[in-house]
Amino acid sequence: MTETRRLQLHLGKCIEDLDKLYNVPDLKTKRATLLCKTAQKLFEKAEEERDRGDEENSYVYYMKYLRVVAFISKDKEYLKDKTYFNNMLGAKNPNKAIDAAEKLKNSLIDRYEKEQKEKRLHDIKENELIKQKIDENRKKALESIPVYEQPQPLGLPGLDEVTIKSEQLYSILKSGKLKVMILDARPGDDYLESHINYPACISIPKECMSPGQSANALEQNLPAASKLVWGERATMELIVMLDWNSTAVIPGETLHLLKTILLKWDVKVHYARPPLALYGGYEDWLLKYPAFTTNPHAVPPSQDSMLDDMLGEIDYPNWSDLNPSPPPVQTTPPRPAKPGEPVIDRSSKVAAVQLYEERARNMQLILEEQERIADTSLTLEMQRIEAEQDWEKVREQREQEPRDELRAQYRLREHEILSQLMQLENKQFDMEQENQSLREQLEEYQKREREEAEKLVEALRKATDADTQAVEAAARRSAVEAAARELAARRARIADVRAQHRQLDRRREALEQQRKRKLADARRAAKPQVHTQHCQLDRRREALEQQRKCKLADARRAAKPQDDDGDTFMEPVEDSSENQGLNRSQSSPNIAKGWGEEEVPTFDRGTKPSKLAPVNDEPQRDFQPVWGDVGRGLTGLKNLGNTCYMNSIIQCLNNTAILVTYFCNKQYLEHVNRSHSTRGAIAEELAAVVRALWSGQYRFIAIKDLRNEVGKHQRAFRGNEQQDSHEFLTILMDWLHLDLQFSIKPPQKESLGAAERAWHEYTRCKESLVLRLFYGQMRSTVRCVRCGERSATYDSFSNLSLELPAAAARCTLQDCLNLYLNGETIPGWNCPKCKEKRDAVKKLDISRLPPVLVIHFKRFYVDPKEYMSNTYRKKQTYIDFPLENLDMSQFSLHCPGNPMYNLYAVSNHYGSMEGGHYTAYCKSSVYGKWYKYDDHVVTEIPATEVKSSAAYILFYTSCGRS
Repeated sequence: MTETRRLQLHLGKCIEDLDKLYNVPDLKTKRATLLCKTAQKLFEKAEEERDRGDEENSYVYYMKYLRVVAFISKDKEYLKDKTYFNNMLGAKNPNKAIDAAEKLKNSLIDRYEKEQKEKRLHDIKENELIKQKIDENRKKALESIPVYEQPQPLGLPGLDEVTIKSEQLYSILKSGKLKVMILDARPGDDYLESHINYPACISIPKECMSPGQSANALEQNLPAASKLVWGERATMELIVMLDWNSTAVIPGETLHLLKTILLKWDVKVHYARPPLALYGGYEDWLLKYPAFTTNPHAVPPSQDSMLDDMLGEIDYPNWSDLNPSPPPVQTTPPRPAKPGEPVIDRSSKVAAVQLYEERARNMQLILEEQERIADTSLTLEMQRIEAEQDWEKVREQREQEPRDELRAQYRLREHEILSQLMQLENKQFDMEQENQSLREQLEEYQKREREEAEKLVEALRKATDADTQAVEAAARRSAVEAAARELAARRARIADVRAQHRQLDRRREALEQQRKRKLADARRAAKPQVHTQHCQLDRRREALEQQRKCKLADARRAAKPQDDDGDTFMEPVEDSSENQGLNRSQSSPNIAKGWGEEEVPTFDRGTKPSKLAPVNDEPQRDFQPVWGDVGRGLTGLKNLGNTCYMNSIIQCLNNTAILVTYFCNKQYLEHVNRSHSTRGAIAEELAAVVRALWSGQYRFIAIKDLRNEVGKHQRAFRGNEQQDSHEFLTILMDWLHLDLQFSIKPPQKESLGAAERAWHEYTRCKESLVLRLFYGQMRSTVRCVRCGERSATYDSFSNLSLELPAAAARCTLQDCLNLYLNGETIPGWNCPKCKEKRDAVKKLDISRLPPVLVIHFKRFYVDPKEYMSNTYRKKQTYIDFPLENLDMSQFSLHCPGNPMYNLYAVSNHYGSMEGGHYTAYCKSSVYGKWYKYDDHVVTEIPATEVKSSAAYILFYTSCGRS
């Protein structure tokens, strides 16, 4: 019997599209007899469509039929006379429909997959000529780039250098063998006064540049004389930037801003090499080659700006600093009083006046501090509005630009500006909280001042005679009036700043309304074919990407065994007697060598493994790297669509020293557990990511393979929705522990205490490096209030999840720990001694401290006002936590090891549940500095910025064993 010819697919592109079509209307009002007739018609229609060869319609009708049958089977009439209704339906029809629907479903799934493959192959063939043209253009561009493997005779710096000395630049300019452009980034007036006497030296005024600016926007603001030379920048073999006296390209400064504009936001130009900064700036050139300038008598800029920068780095004064102890006052003994005359100590008058003057100075300091914070807050508000306007411009440009590469650039920039906007809002919130704290201190101070003033007036009234009282009262009134005028002026200044704040708020609201109106108008005016073009471009890009992957896989399979596979790893630590702790022994893994049962591993965060050559036995991974010579461990992670929560946690783990060594030296391969549900794949993918991040050769990478592997085992992490970084961390820790398990020799339980016995019962002689690093133990003790009977249980934890004090704008980490560990009353506890239900007190204590202590703050909570809708809100509480020397001894029992911890990473959350963003602050053990990991952007930050109200998860490392 020949197979019926199958009609072409027409209802959908996947089986899920058909699942949306077989819903049936509400059947509750229909009688069972009518429903049986309807079901019979659906069955006949399904059979007819199958015979006709339309598998899609047949599958939909079969599923509708089964839905109706399922509803009939629950009907009261059917239950009374099943035989009658089964005869109406047909005794064998339901089973036949189930078998037919299952076969059709499998057939359709295969056909959909085959059609998708054929479509991709068709698109690949259709775009082959375009791809070849692109490859040819790229090849020509790469061939035109000069390769500088060794320092050239002209004195050109190596590719890893970011500066060029005046002697080298002079030699290059004198030889004339290279096309050089000099970009003078000083203020325009300074350039006109004096600059390097070279035709291609142009002015890029400092005042014309701003963060987030594109090269095209910068060109519009350049002087007319500079635009002509600027347009030839693509043909230059060397570009040199200079300011007055910089010796490095520092983030946040003018040269770094100009370099960012050239390399990141000049999408139409491919530079032969990154621009170099002139070491020492124009000041060094003027000193060494005055004859090669237009004016050798130029005057350096004033030092006012430098003084302002120094003043800006002054830390806020502590309250204790504002109340110094007054110096001792020399007193004279009181003269003897006449009989019946009260004794008066006139020395108290001097002390009281001095105290009043001291308090007046303290109040003035507080007002000055409050005024400074108001100015800073106003600046942040203005920066926030500028960022919003910048974001709006970029968004409009992205929507108007159909080309793939530029759209991707604009999308990336839009993401950066949104992240910057959230962080500015958070900083402004922190400043407002600090200002509120100072305001409360000032009110408290003024209250005490009034009380002291009343006491002072009373003391002076009793201590002075009529003449001196008048003189001193006049002086006092004069001082009070002067202080009042000063206070009034400062309060007026603060009020003015607040008024400007309100104006900026109104301006931002107006801009937001205008932006929404423009967006709505643009969407209404958009033509349908624009969406079609976008879809076509997306399909074309996916086809090209699939073709690239196939070619790359074929090339790698054809490579010789000794060829590199593209991954870069770390050199293993030399095999010596001092580094045998991670080798396998004959009986069991030797990770625990040198660690007692009560001990924890020690590691030096000051050391990191260095690079080693890649090997070729690794599976190929699609990191989509963007190349760039950055520091080890300073590689960013691309946002794959709301994956900032994952990027933040991975960067924090990537700065855990012993875990990095374990992955980079591939010692984890000895412990990969294939029997777990993840088959060790999570650990292997994370290890590959860590090695790539520590290669130092990528600006940023994409972790698509790790994300896909995680999504296989946890549906929530599969899509593009924002997720909770704490939830991801907790699940990841459990996966890694199970992926890297090894067996240990069971201990003698008779010799163990209760805590150790509970620990070994939990591990069941299955441990891992992740368990020994991150997992601790908590003891829960319940005590009967009546008889004092106690019952203790033990639980493990990979992080401490702490509640925040209710209605507190500011608190400390110690407050949160006390709230977590304090006892709570439990009613109705079954006391084993009293044999009755009693009130009891439950108390938590840490019985085992891990080497890496992870602390999570519960910032998200269900709004009580919207409990039924399950609406979550976020607490913006500012938490003061120590960067060094966190003492956990007061919060734990007598645990082995050193209870002192140092902070090395923070996972931050900005925004709200509706729209948020995650970043990470991590301290590099290689460079000893703090860095901000904002998805693909990694920048250095001062330690003073680590504490903020965005802190969500803290990572502390033990200072070492005592």
